Amino acid sequence: MADTRTFPSQITLESSPHWADHAAKRVISFWGVRDSYTVASGITPSGTVHIGNFREVITVDLVARALRGLGCKVRFIYSWDDFDTFRKVPKNLPEQEMLTSHLRQPISRVPDPRGVAKSYSGFGIMAFEKELAAVGVQPDFIYQHDRYSSGAYAEPIKFALENREKIAAILNEHRSEPLPSTWLPTAIYCEKCDRDTMEYERYPGGWEYAYKCSTCSHEAVTDIRTTRNLKLNWRTDWPMRWAFEKVDFEPGGKDHSSEGGSYDTGKKIVKEVWGREPPVYQQYDFVMIKGGTGKMSSSSGELFTVAQALEVYPPQILRWIFAGHRPNHDFSLAFDADVIKTYDEFDRAEAVALNPALAATDKKWAMTRRVYELSMVDGHGDGHGDGLAHQPYRAPFRELCNRLQIFDGDAQRTLDRHYLGLVKNEADRGLFFDRAKRAWNWLQNFAPEEFRYSLEAGRRNQTDFTDLQHAALKALGNLVNEVDLDAVDPKELNQLVYDQVVHGSGCDPKEAFKGIYQKLIGRDQGPRLPGFMKELGRERLNELLGAWN
Repeated sequence: MADTRTFPSQITLESSPHWADHAAKRVISFWGVRDSYTVASGITPSGTVHIGNFREVITVDLVARALRGLGCKVRFIYSWDDFDTFRKVPKNLPEQEMLTSHLRQPISRVPDPRGVAKSYSGFGIMAFEKELAAVGVQPDFIYQHDRYSSGAYAEPIKFALENREKIAAILNEHRSEPLPSTWLPTAIYCEKCDRDTMEYERYPGGWEYAYKCSTCSHEAVTDIRTTRNLKLNWRTDWPMRWAFEKVDFEPGGKDHSSEGGSYDTGKKIVKEVWGREPPVYQQYDFVMIKGGTGKMSSSSGELFTVAQALEVYPPQILRWIFAGHRPNHDFSLAFDADVIKTYDEFDRAEAVALNPALAATDKKWAMTRRVYELSMVDGHGDGHGDGLAHQPYRAPFRELCNRLQIFDGDAQRTLDRHYLGLVKNEADRGLFFDRAKRAWNWLQNFAPEEFRYSLEAGRRNQTDFTDLQHAALKALGNLVNEVDLDAVDPKELNQLVYDQVVHGSGCDPKEAFKGIYQKLIGRDQGPRLPGFMKELGRERLNELLGAWN
C-alpha cells in the first residue's frame, strides 16, 4: 500500500519536540519577550578540558540556536575561571616538581609545563577554544583573571563584603556547622608569593581589605579597587556574575544541582542580595567513555578531549550525538565497536531527516529532523533548513573500514576500486575522504582487535607453509585469474574455492583456509573468503599471492 501520509516541509519551532526548543521557550516565558537574551557557560581550566566539559557548552549552544530560531538575539558568554586556585597537579603532565612548587597560586600565573602557552591555564584554554570553533560553537569568551585583576568586579566585591552576614545566613541553611563570625565571601592571593594561604583576612570597611600570608608572613592592607589579587569564593562568585552579566539561562552539572549545592544557594543569594531572579537552569549529567573508567577528571588526567573525539567522529556527528540526548541523562560516547553503530544510526537519521516519507510517524520525523538541524556545524539550527535539501552519499562505515584495510588506509585507491559510481560530486568526495580519514584513525587507535587486519603482501615466505598449503595457495592464484571476481556470485565463488582450491589441492579444509588467511592477513581466520576475495579484487590478490600465481 502506498504511503499517503503528509509531512510538513519544515518544523515549526514553537511546536518542536526537542528539549532545546522547550528550554528556549522556558527562557522567554520566564523573562518575558525581549530583543536579546544572555546565555552562559564556563569552567575552571584546572587541567585538560575534556569531552565531559563539552556537554555544558554544547547544551548552551543548542539553546542559543533555539532562541535565535524563535527570532531572538542572543549573547552567548563563556567564562574561563582562570583566577581559581591551582590545587592539584594532574598526573599526566610533565614538570611535576615545578608544578608542585606553584600550588595554591592562581592557575593563570602558573607556568605552562609544556612551554607552549603563556600559562598553565592558557594551554587548556587555547586548545578548547580551537576545538569549539571546529564544532561550530562560537561564544564570547570572558577571562576571569582579567576581570578580577582589572578591578571590573570591585563594586560587586565590596557589595558582597557589606552583605556578608546575609550571604553567610543563606549558606548556613545547608551546613551542619555554621560559618564562623569572621567568615568572608572572598579570598585573596598574597602580593608577595601569589598564594592564597592566609593566617587571617579582614574587612575593615569601605575599600580596605587586610590580610596576612601564612606562607611568607607578608601582611598588608590593600585597596579593593586597585588590587589584582582579590576574588569572591565560588558560592558567591556565581550568583554575582548572574547579576553582573544579566544571565538568563545557564546549565550546571549534577554536582552543582543537588539540594544545598551551589545552584541551590546561588539562586537564593542572587535574589536576596543582588535583587535579581536566577537564570533559567538546566541540569546536565555525566558523559562516559564506552570502555573507559567512568567519570572523567581533569585533575587526574583520565579523560578524552574533543580533539580525540574528532579523530573518530566528524563535527556534525559529534554535535548530533549530544543533540540527541537529553542533558539530564547520562550517556556513553563510543570509541569501541559501537562506533560502527553510531555511524549507522547517524546515516539512517540523516536519510529520514531529509526524506520524511522514511519516518514511521510525523512526530518521529519532527524529532529526527530537529536533532539533525542542530547537528549542522555552520548553521544556526533555526529550523529553516538551509543546506539540508540534498542527501549526500555516505560510505557505510563498517564496509569502509574493511575496504580501507585492503589498501593499507589509502583512501584514493579505495575510492577508485569501490566508490567511483557512488561519489558523484565534490561535496560527496570531500565527505568520503573525511570519513575515510576518521575510519582509519579509529582502526589504528581505538578499534577492537577483531576488526583489524593487515594484508601480508611480501611478508611471508614459502617456507612458512606446508606442501599441501602450497598447493592450495597455487590453486587459489589460478582461480583468481580465471574467474571474473566482480561478476561472480559469492555462493558460486564459495563453491569454486572448495572445488578447485580445497579439494583440488587435496589439502584438509581447515589447513587450507588457515594457510590462505595466514598469507593474506597473517591470521588463522578472517572475513568470509568469497566476499573478501571480491572486496580485494584480482589486482590486489595477485599482489598478495605473489609467488603462487
